[in-house]
Amino acid sequence: MRAKATRGDQLRRLLTRKSGASIAQIGKAFGWQPHTARAAISAQRKAGSVITRSDSAKGSVYRIVEEGSSQ
Repeated sequence: MRAKATRGDQLRRLLTRKSGASIAQIGKAFGWQPHTARAAISAQRKAGSVITRSDSAKGSVYRIVEEGSSQ
């Protein structure tokens, strides 16, 4: 039986998409407020992921560009 994906895993999947994810998209996917989405992105950084932020017409877009191995 397969274990249920954690929110961290689900967030990582959103951030590794070619198009990345905006704060609004993350908030909609999880039902989070913007400050919670930003905190979750920060937690991914602290876990070793390299995350970039770029500006678009719809706001900031975040992407994981490199997975760290600090576990």
